Amino acid sequence: MQNLVLYREKHSQINKKITYYKKLGINGILISPFDYIDEKILEEIFASNDLLSKNDIKLFLQIDIEKTSKILLDNLGKIDWSKPKIRKSFYQFINYLKKYGINGFYFTNFEKLFFDNFYDYLKELSKNTFVGKNVITIGQISSDDLNYQKFLSNENYNNFDYIFNKIIESQNFESLIDAKKYFSRIYKQNIRQIFITDNAFKGFTNKENFPFLSHSLTAGLSFLLKGGIYLENFEELGIFENNSYVNDYKVLNLTNKTFDFYKDLINIKTKNIAISNGTYREIFINDPDIFAFVRTYENQKVIVFANFSQKEVLVDIRFHFIDINDFKYLLGNYGKRRIVKNLLLRPFEFIVFVK
Repeated sequence: MQNLVLYREKHSQINKKITYYKKLGINGILISPFDYIDEKILEEIFASNDLLSKNDIKLFLQIDIEKTSKILLDNLGKIDWSKPKIRKSFYQFINYLKKYGINGFYFTNFEKLFFDNFYDYLKELSKNTFVGKNVITIGQISSDDLNYQKFLSNENYNNFDYIFNKIIESQNFESLIDAKKYFSRIYKQNIRQIFITDNAFKGFTNKENFPFLSHSLTAGLSFLLKGGIYLENFEELGIFENNSYVNDYKVLNLTNKTFDFYKDLINIKTKNIAISNGTYREIFINDPDIFAFVRTYENQKVIVFANFSQKEVLVDIRFHFIDINDFKYLLGNYGKRRIVKNLLLRPFEFIVFVK
């Protein structure tokens, strides 16, 4: 699933919010259900999965491998992953979940558990649990080693479908150019990541004075890069940090505006083939204010422009596209625009054109 848009949710809310999920357009719900394991919680999970499946939404279970193994074996002490009994118990549990229709898994806390024989344990985990119809797996890691990330997520190795890298998500890049270089490197390595929408870019915006523009800029850019998206904390409603709204009308107006923007973004993410499957080519690589790139699939193209400055910036795109007149407006945070050879980008403007 190249167009994965995950929404973290409390398990108790799923049945109440199906209509909301469908309206938003997401295709995956992530829950963390296993503080304990008994027949009741399993029945609730399977029922929720059935309900979501009928609405074309996949349920993902976040599973802490160490914690889950302790629960399964009623073991409060240290888990020794080298013991076959422990590994077998965990694999049997995952396959039990798969048997009853669960085929989305977000695995955490395995790096330190596997440390003494990491690659063999990961290979065994993959062989015993990842295989199956429509199974999608995500591994949460903490590493800036590109070869390690490539091994874990590259489709040629049959490990995770995606990785969520906690180090990168919490990293503050020194400049926008550094952030752009990072994404260029991971795409050259064919590393497939899940992103929290604004973490990599939030240091280059001004949410206090430009709340909607900053939020929509970082969200829009994250969605249209290669990789999956992970939403949480009602960010699609525009509950901005450091806001100073003075009346309910303004809050409601911006909330509706942001929600509609996210709906459009998710629709593009999940249905535009150039975004879901296309290649990635960055332009204006050395520009300190502009993050721009092209996603291409066969004869379809999407061009994305993001201005990370509080000033207007004029970009000359004549030498990047010979087919400029074939593009039309798709989405933006200022409103509809026409593509021209010298494109004026306004403060924190995000704009997308499609061919």
